Amino acid sequence: MTGKRKAVNKSSGNRRSEKYRDLPPYLYFDKKAGYSLRLTDGRRKIVSQNRQEAITVALEYNRRTRSAPIFDKLMNDKPVQLSLNLIIDSILERMTSDKAPSNGLLSTWKNDVQRIKSYFTMPCNEIALSHVTDYMEVNHEGASNNVYNRKLSFLELVFDYAKDSGYMTTNPAALKIKKPKEHKKRKPLDLEAFIKILEAAPLWLKTSMNLTMQTTHAVLEVSRIEYKLTKAEPGRCGCIWYEVPKQDQFGTVYGELAIHRQKTHKSEASHVIIPINDTLKTIIDNSRDAILSPYVVHKLPKKNSNPTSSLVNHVTQIVSKNISKEFSKIRDELGLYDHLKSEERPTYHEIRGLSARLIKAQGNDPQSRMGHSDSKSTKVYTEFGKETEWVQVPNLTVNF
Repeated sequence: MTGKRKAVNKSSGNRRSEKYRDLPPYLYFDKKAGYSLRLTDGRRKIVSQNRQEAITVALEYNRRTRSAPIFDKLMNDKPVQLSLNLIIDSILERMTSDKAPSNGLLSTWKNDVQRIKSYFTMPCNEIALSHVTDYMEVNHEGASNNVYNRKLSFLELVFDYAKDSGYMTTNPAALKIKKPKEHKKRKPLDLEAFIKILEAAPLWLKTSMNLTMQTTHAVLEVSRIEYKLTKAEPGRCGCIWYEVPKQDQFGTVYGELAIHRQKTHKSEASHVIIPINDTLKTIIDNSRDAILSPYVVHKLPKKNSNPTSSLVNHVTQIVSKNISKEFSKIRDELGLYDHLKSEERPTYHEIRGLSARLIKAQGNDPQSRMGHSDSKSTKVYTEFGKETEWVQVPNLTVNF
């Protein structure tokens, strides 16, 4: 092969002849003309006949015209500011991992994330209190004060995560004043109405109502009670049966009902152990029918495919809101509380309050049984990855 081998000048990336490899980039030598330099506009210009002088000029020219702009850009360029709608999915993943929300709450979060995506298209650090105010007016105008405050709190939580990830330096949602807490409009449920609804209810609703009455726990927990667990586990509700029933001062105990309240999943009292006595065992035994289901409160769906499967773990499990809807439907069909406005009529949730009042009337404290975080109870410990605190509550029956 003929011809001189080319050398690559690493500093410039240009392929150069062997005879120029000891010269700075863009500097050339001609025996007749001397040393010439290729300028940034592509022209060549003779700079000197002297080698050392030409090298000095070339180095300085390259520094000023070729290296300086790149260096200045590196030093002065601001980092790219991402908009919230581009990072909100990753934030939701972190929140879900950290907070372990229930399926229902996660569904609500996802709906709120879609609203955030649609509105917050500006860079994160440009979001101001005025944007928060406008967002709340656009998406939640007319909502009750309590709902408005929950949506604002969710936005504040999202901004906290954005701050923690370095996308924001302030949290403008924290500057927004929440609306005053509304007085509860719903009237309490009385025992006579409870019994009438119970008598008219299908088996699955009857089971759910009785479980809430005896445990004081909400429909979200009751709908997740499984017939059998091997041990108490965070995130699950279910029955842990003794091989041999035990006796205490109140009677026979067949096992323990573990309840993990989703609403207060981070509080120590959100994990509650309730003794399964004769009353609870009877409710659980009576719930069994021809349907094979791992859940105490169950029914077959009307359709072959369950459209709400994202909110349940088994085809026979009932979405908690559907239990509440059936309760209200029967309440209205019976004509109970017709004298009240719809928003004032007691819902399924008021069974908890009725249960608490009956327990108190029996001379017992309902607080620990309900899983309230300031309850004073004996703590038992269960190994599950790490030590988790469960609150053991007394054996009792709610009489009505």
